[in-house]
Amino acid sequence: MSALWTAERADGTERAEESAPTAYDGAARLERALGCPFDPGTGMSLAGGVRADEAEAEPAAAYEAAWAAGLHRHLVPGAEGGSLTSFESFAAVVRAVSRRDLAVSVGLGSTLLAAMPVWIWGDDEQRRRVAELVLGRAWGTAGISEEAAGSDLLATATRATPRDGGGHVLDGKKWLVGNGSRSAFATVLAASQPSYGLFLLDFEAIGGDGVRRLPKVRTHGLRGHDLSGFVLDGCRVGADAVLGRPGRGVEMVSGMLQFTRTLVGASSLGAADTALRIALRHARERTLYGQSALALAPVRSLLAGGFADLLIAECTELAAARGLDVARQRMALWSAVAKYVVPSLCVDAVHACGEVLSARAHLREGVAGGAFQKLLRDVSITPVFEGTELVQLDTVRAQLAAAAVRRRGTSARIPLPLLFGFGEPVPSPAPREVRPALTFGGADEVVDLLDEAAEALADDAGLAPLVRTLVTVRNETRAAFAGLGTRRTAAAYEAARTHCLVHAAACCLHTWLLRGAALGGPAGERAWLSVALRRVLARLGRPVAPDSAAEDFLVGSLTRLDDEDRAFSLVPLRLAPQYRD
Repeated sequence: MSALWTAERADGTERAEESAPTAYDGAARLERALGCPFDPGTGMSLAGGVRADEAEAEPAAAYEAAWAAGLHRHLVPGAEGGSLTSFESFAAVVRAVSRRDLAVSVGLGSTLLAAMPVWIWGDDEQRRRVAELVLGRAWGTAGISEEAAGSDLLATATRATPRDGGGHVLDGKKWLVGNGSRSAFATVLAASQPSYGLFLLDFEAIGGDGVRRLPKVRTHGLRGHDLSGFVLDGCRVGADAVLGRPGRGVEMVSGMLQFTRTLVGASSLGAADTALRIALRHARERTLYGQSALALAPVRSLLAGGFADLLIAECTELAAARGLDVARQRMALWSAVAKYVVPSLCVDAVHACGEVLSARAHLREGVAGGAFQKLLRDVSITPVFEGTELVQLDTVRAQLAAAAVRRRGTSARIPLPLLFGFGEPVPSPAPREVRPALTFGGADEVVDLLDEAAEALADDAGLAPLVRTLVTVRNETRAAFAGLGTRRTAAAYEAARTHCLVHAAACCLHTWLLRGAALGGPAGERAWLSVALRRVLARLGRPVAPDSAAEDFLVGSLTRLDDEDRAFSLVPLRLAPQYRD
């Protein structure tokens, strides 16, 4: 990272600073194009999002700003004429959008969910057509969810019946799907022959025959998002609608979710950044008991804890997103771990911010124009998208149980410096070039190599005991899976939860040891790691005494990052110049 950015001193002169890593250039450009979300005059402002939310209407101005900034191009792989060339880079773009309005990122994410199986398994013409639609600002919907089936894909009732002369007739109802009433295309899971299949529906080509759109469902959060559905009644499609190999629909859905559920974490990180920014600014401006609210120990502890949770989530998310680039063979496990850990931690961070704001967290006016209450409602749904927390734990349980029944994997090791080289550009194969696997290969370098981290920190009197405890918990979890078998028991789900938290702590350790010095700034400091490990251990039921000095460091880092218009992140990403009313 030899490039430098410049920042303005208080006296107006410039000082050289380390620039955002090249992998995040797209996010930096998007930040500049969209402007500050606190500025009510920008197209994707917090104020505009609140207005649309109040009206339960689509945030039209925000979508126009997104199109103008070229956001839709990031949904299309470079090989198909778009800008998606790295999932680590794309996660940063999602994060930038989501700190403004989750309704926008979720709407575009629903299009990605619909397009992803086409990018992976579609033929040349299918990929060309969907790329044409998405680059033309069309919406897509993934017709997977059904009211009765829930997360049980094998209970899908929609049927695709072969018809004479080729093609199929589709009948069924898809419910609670993103962009259901406004989509130009859909990928639909349906029972067929020889088993479940995925079908690409081009609604423009089909016309109105056999398709009935359902109205938008009223929701608590994400009121501006089109969460609706559609009914297929004798919908006739040609043989060219079949995606991939016939009968492999369930496997394809499981594979495409490895990409999309990983990226849900990026959206929750963006929301948590804005929540922390609102709470921090309020605490700095608010006077209580004759002093700044930020000087109060409980307020500082809440902010430090929220920031630490965000950083734990960030390390986990960055490793997973980069894993899509360099370790796709592990994503059957790592994507589910990230989906369980990251949104949950971000929701916890937002709730901590709500405690700082107290009653103002629930007002539809006042602090930040009442944006916090919308953000709180919006982010609360992120643990549910692309599979609930229980669905992710079941995936982790099944993956680890199967690996324990078999012998441990012997697949080639993923070099940790490559996986945790956040920001360093790496070749990322197109989705169709390296397709997702149904298992993770039995090796999990992130958790397996905790011993190396423990050895590296053996002489650190403060951190070494924390890491040794993590190694102990990891070993206990391994032994548990070896004895639990593949049954869905309460103990198996608890072991899966424990593994997810150990994985998150290991991501923090590897980030600090392997990348902290190169990233610079807060990333290279020991303090954030001390608080992060303590918070994970507390969630594991192994609480240790707090590190008050480290918490003070985190609060100081928050204020500096906000003053310097930087993301609340270990990555030195410059934000749009901040609007301060």
